[in-house]
Amino acid sequence: PEAAARLFSNGQLTFTSLLQQIQQGEAIALQYQKQYDQYRDNLTTGLKYIEQQKEGLDTKAIKKVTTTRQKMQELNDEEDKSEAIQQFIKERKKALISEAFQYLGKNKYLRKITAENYYYIETLKNYKTLFNDEARAEQTAKTILSKIPLFRKFMEDNSMFSSLFGRPGDVASAANIAGLQTRASVQNLIQQQIAAGGPNAQQMVTQNVQAAQAEIGKLKDKLLNKLSVGGDGVAELDFRPNMQKTKTLLQRIVTSSDFQFAKSSKLLPTVMEVALMVGYRLNDHSTAGVGLEYSMGLGSINHIRISHQGAGFRSFIDWRLKKQFFIAGGYELSHHAAFENIGQLKNYAAWQPSALLGITKKMKIKTKWTKGTNVQLLYDFLWQKKSSLGEKLIFRIGYNF
Repeated sequence: PEAAARLFSNGQLTFTSLLQQIQQGEAIALQYQKQYDQYRDNLTTGLKYIEQQKEGLDTKAIKKVTTTRQKMQELNDEEDKSEAIQQFIKERKKALISEAFQYLGKNKYLRKITAENYYYIETLKNYKTLFNDEARAEQTAKTILSKIPLFRKFMEDNSMFSSLFGRPGDVASAANIAGLQTRASVQNLIQQQIAAGGPNAQQMVTQNVQAAQAEIGKLKDKLLNKLSVGGDGVAELDFRPNMQKTKTLLQRIVTSSDFQFAKSSKLLPTVMEVALMVGYRLNDHSTAGVGLEYSMGLGSINHIRISHQGAGFRSFIDWRLKKQFFIAGGYELSHHAAFENIGQLKNYAAWQPSALLGITKKMKIKTKWTKGTNVQLLYDFLWQKKSSLGEKLIFRIGYNF
């Protein structure tokens, strides 16, 4: 009861009360250290400058700039709010864990808090990366603005960075740094201490500095390891994170294609099967999806003729086995018969199923249009049940977009 009173009293801000404030659109009254974002600073200041040049712009352009600046301000407010929430979650998590360990130990609720905290921080990092992905038109506009002398002066006077440190020679800037040690004063102080230490003082200082640098390096490595594992350095993760939870829906969608060539026979011309697939990343190791298949007849060397030789539906799942190797499986339903129009595909007796299982190797061979290449070797467990015996082993070449 005493711990509950300290943690969940009416005057104490909790996850629930914070969520209610956000849902009601209230301002979050949290004291936190605001992080500087150069991208947002440059873009916001550039919009201010363009908005002030009303004399050289028409009404339509001024309206667009004003609307864009308002949206940018909304983005700034939302991102500042997210940073404040992130800091609150860290501090609240520390308080909960320090109290709960006395009564519960490593409880499943604490693990859930750790997981939610980790995914929130990583998701926020992902969205910041998306915001900082500059479009070509935006980059061109910023390049043109940077070449205007008046705009450079405007940036020096109005940017967020200049408001923090001021301009060189500015009276307000000098007042802000009054009383702080400068590099020259620190160097003079060190020289005075070394001179008072005798002839061996310089060597002792050098040795101590090297030892201190080595200790700082150890602490830095230890801190980085904690941050990389625990997300916020509070505690190591006791679960395996699924980084796909931090991605947007479009980032988890993958598109791909593959090609397969059938052998020539007396009954059918050489056939190329083309398939287009759409997959969804379930986690960091597996992807599931569906696709459409089209079989195109190529004719022969003596007479090249494009014809419709079949169509089909596919489902698939890939699971990472080791590095670039994946276990691939799927169920397919194919219409391997020549047709002249879509109506002929309604002959359900001509549709034949396939149950495939095999190995996929994905290679980072990129082109202008593709992000990667893969090769597949699959075994069809239903090959004997087909009306015309199919192939046991199927070899496919695929590309990811």
